[in-house]
Amino acid sequence: MLKKLDCYLLFLFLLMLFPPSFIGAQNVKEIKMEVKGESLPTALKQLESISGYKMIFVYDEISRFNINCKVNAKNIEQALNQLIGNKPIRYSIEKQYVTISLKENIKRVAKAILQEENRSASTVVLQGRVVDEGNSGLPGVNISVVGTSIGTISASDGSFVLQLSQGKWVDVLFSFVGLKNVGYRFKCNEDLRGLIIKMKENSSQLSEVVVTGMFNKRRESYTGAATTISKEQLKNAGNMNLLKTLANVDPSFNIIQNNLVGSDPNKLPNITMRGSTSLNTDVRSLQSNANNKTSSNLPLFIMDGFEITLERMNDLDENQVESITLLKDASATALYGTRGANGVVVITSKKPEPGRLRVTYKGTLMLEVPDLNGYNLMNSSEKLKFEQLAGLYTDIDHPLNQQGLYDLYNTRNMETERGVDTYWLKYPIHTGVGSKHSLRIEGGDDIFRYAGNISYDNTVGAMKGSLRNTFTGGVFLSYKYKNLTFQNDLQITSNKAKESPYGTFSDYATVNAYFTPYDMDGNIKKKLEDSFEYTGIGKTNTVYNPLYNALLPQKNENKYTTIQNNFAIEWHLLPELFFRGQLGITSTKTRSDVYVSAQNTVFDEYYDVDLARKGTYTYGTGETSEQELSLTANYSKTFNDKHVVYVGLGYELSQIKQEDYSIKAEGITNANLAFLGAATAYFLGSTPYGTESTIRRVGLTGNFNYTYNQCYFMDGTFKTEGSSQFGKDKRFAPFWSVGAGWNIHNEKFLRDSEILKIFRLRLSYGTSGSQSFSPYQALTSYQAINGYNYKGNYGVSLMGIGNNDLRWQKTTQANYGLDLELFKRRVAFSIDYYNKMTNDLLSDVNLPTSSGFNSYKANVGQVENKGFELSTNIFIVRNVKKNLYWSVGGTMIHNINKIKKISNYLEYLNSLMKSSNSVNPSFMYKEGESLNTIFAVKSMGIDPSNGKEIYLSKDGNLTYVWNSKDQVACGISEPKYMGTFNTCLRYNGWMLNAIFSYRLGGQIYNSTLVSKVENIYPYNNADRRALYDRWSPENTHAKYKAITDFSTTYATSRFVQDEKTLQCNSLSLTYEVSAEWMKKMGIPLQYLSLGGYSENLFYLSTIKQERGTSYPYARSFTFSLTARF
Repeated sequence: MLKKLDCYLLFLFLLMLFPPSFIGAQNVKEIKMEVKGESLPTALKQLESISGYKMIFVYDEISRFNINCKVNAKNIEQALNQLIGNKPIRYSIEKQYVTISLKENIKRVAKAILQEENRSASTVVLQGRVVDEGNSGLPGVNISVVGTSIGTISASDGSFVLQLSQGKWVDVLFSFVGLKNVGYRFKCNEDLRGLIIKMKENSSQLSEVVVTGMFNKRRESYTGAATTISKEQLKNAGNMNLLKTLANVDPSFNIIQNNLVGSDPNKLPNITMRGSTSLNTDVRSLQSNANNKTSSNLPLFIMDGFEITLERMNDLDENQVESITLLKDASATALYGTRGANGVVVITSKKPEPGRLRVTYKGTLMLEVPDLNGYNLMNSSEKLKFEQLAGLYTDIDHPLNQQGLYDLYNTRNMETERGVDTYWLKYPIHTGVGSKHSLRIEGGDDIFRYAGNISYDNTVGAMKGSLRNTFTGGVFLSYKYKNLTFQNDLQITSNKAKESPYGTFSDYATVNAYFTPYDMDGNIKKKLEDSFEYTGIGKTNTVYNPLYNALLPQKNENKYTTIQNNFAIEWHLLPELFFRGQLGITSTKTRSDVYVSAQNTVFDEYYDVDLARKGTYTYGTGETSEQELSLTANYSKTFNDKHVVYVGLGYELSQIKQEDYSIKAEGITNANLAFLGAATAYFLGSTPYGTESTIRRVGLTGNFNYTYNQCYFMDGTFKTEGSSQFGKDKRFAPFWSVGAGWNIHNEKFLRDSEILKIFRLRLSYGTSGSQSFSPYQALTSYQAINGYNYKGNYGVSLMGIGNNDLRWQKTTQANYGLDLELFKRRVAFSIDYYNKMTNDLLSDVNLPTSSGFNSYKANVGQVENKGFELSTNIFIVRNVKKNLYWSVGGTMIHNINKIKKISNYLEYLNSLMKSSNSVNPSFMYKEGESLNTIFAVKSMGIDPSNGKEIYLSKDGNLTYVWNSKDQVACGISEPKYMGTFNTCLRYNGWMLNAIFSYRLGGQIYNSTLVSKVENIYPYNNADRRALYDRWSPENTHAKYKAITDFSTTYATSRFVQDEKTLQCNSLSLTYEVSAEWMKKMGIPLQYLSLGGYSENLFYLSTIKQERGTSYPYARSFTFSLTARF
């Protein structure tokens, strides 16, 4: 308001200095001209040349008026009146300047007159209007001169005026939320008026380029299935971790739920894309942890053309990422040959933009709030009642024990009656308060560009003492000399991860509420209750205080430092031909330290000579070196405006060497001396341990793409690749893909359609491989025999038999895709159907016992994954002028996994699993079943007459006896449908974004019912259902066995439950401060943004179970500030 008032006062002051009579005295020149059918701007330019007056107007504003008249005037006013006639045009004359505008915009133009009048003679004017695709004026467009602080904002009708220094080229950038940026290069040697800048919508569904990490492809002619996620989408979908953000945007990037580790910041997730393709044949790992099955199904991670590890991806600073592309089908992944079968994640880092020095800082405050909603433990009075009903204080067979049991009950009851009701879960947790800081400096010009980045991420977990610190620093340099471009990117990452000294969270969930952690003097107790010896019963366990060990000196941490340097040269030999060479060198050093104090309760059973063995230290160290060279040639040319041909050739060479060592020592009797050198010996029965591996790979790639008339396109890829991981007779293997597509929207009958903007059909078929296996699995291996020698020479023994014909697993995949955008891109829809068959599955094959070995590696087996992926996004409100947008969207994934063929060794493995008595379901591999099938004995429920479980045997008989051979398929842990839905509301710098995920149709084995309801140690705390829902004479229709039945419950279909979940993955509110407001307030910032984010805000499930048993789940809250100077 004050600025407008100042303009009005200045305008009145000018009128006082130059009254109308004075002005009229100047207009004495006679003006004669004739205009026939010309536009008003043309007529005004003609008048300008005759009269000598400078005409100022917005071309697009008045260009619709045509003029037919003869002008015969004595002064400029008469000439203008005759020329304009009765049209809704107003004009104003100041000195030698005439401003013309529509009547409703005269005030805005008056302001432009004053700017024009007062400008220096050494400046030029860039004047014009910004419009949308419908030629409507766009208000509030940010207009800036790149590399300077000069800028303005377009007016309500889209018009703008910029004053620039004369004599040089400038780059003017037009930017607006939701629209693609437009750049305009202007030489400041004379005024330019009437410029029209048309801004187009920035489709969030389909970007123009698909980055494959090797050859970049135009989306218009790309046949593959790929999802490109821009930095804006990454920002909106999450603010904590890139892996979680990718799962929020595209659920085909599936993070396997792990109920054990919860929100532990130091545990890496298991990830699959389009199902599992590999098997784990280690019986022990299958029995202990089902998630091990996915370790060989991880997708490949590529950053700027080079492979990175999952851990590096997990610790990556999201502020340094420009975009991420998920490559899913064979047309997309065949480029990576032996590594692409599980999908490829391509990360493109930010590159410096030309212009003056820019400094961007982002600071984030992070909160980790424990989520214990899944826990439903008994309080002290409930637990005491459970113990009574379970008969813990009654011993009819041994009367001598009864008084001791009465005393034990009375002691616990007194504690309960005096109000002791300890909530043990609160002690190992807290609200973790962390922070993240990121600083980026960049600048340069078209010849030389530079960027430096530094970040520090201090993530503090929900369990006390648990944290993950990551420091990242890097320098990027780019230099252009003629047609050569040199680039070097150096990045250093240092990470330190500390585990919580409070141990496993489940230790606190089993402590009874009638115990207290501190004595009457406030000192920490070591034991909560001593063991008791009972006749005929035996000795009870000593109840230790889990807090005692947490407060002892200890160490449990891991460190790594990675130095990566990527050097690249680009040679643009011709406009249509360029070559690129890249050399990447990476060095990673790791270290792990685990110290257990001699005072720890694990050593309480050490007596006599073992007392000197107390206190252990486990030390591990490792080093990995990687070298990767790639050379590519790219040729792209358009012939006769209809034929577009692209040819790409690539050559790759890589080597990865890795060495790891670890030792465990004992005898550190000084509890405060956490030093490996203080140990007196190796841990009893152990020796130094180590592994080493060398993997070499070479590949040659060819890629071809052809497009006709922007409608029909096809491409093909062929790659031959060799690896040292496989048999010497099968080192090399070919991989290929073919694809075709049809841009129906570019046909003549649809090209001008206002409804259909994108209508594209795609199909592809091809092969890719997988090599996430042991580096020496194809080789015959030996181990040294220590302790025995023959004439001073030590021998070796055979460890495993090699296979010279061992080759890669090959995955053949067909993909059919449809992309749609309707109603001026208000509605976007995409669907892909795929059929993915993995052949030559790496598995073990049985050998006769006379060989001395059970099995050897061979290519036997086949697994199929098929399903569909669909996504949609709808703009319910899209008002560009008011800067108001509201969109909703959703995704859905459906995958069916089936084992088609297995080896005889897997049959043998199944028999081992069937013969084992396990409380958890056995994971067996059967033809016709899924890799995710849950096997258990079929249950008919609890017998109301006695509280025992009734099983259904394989021959159809009812029995009380559980038999492992009766296990059958009882469910599939993979959901039938899963996906996300989201909504985003933007208005004048504010943005509210919410993302939810759902899972439908799958089953899980509810381990809480096993470990906390039935298979419970009665002296530990348990789930409330153990008291209220177990069978008793008063509760004969219970779901769970009798409360007095302490027999072991093995894998039963009773605990296989249908799962439906709804989770709030991300909720965020951000505000971008107006550049115009900051300029008014004198704030020297180009950009300022404030944001609040939350992750895992709520979790709803049809299954009631404890979540995060070893480490709790947490709700995350972050508050961020981003500023650019």
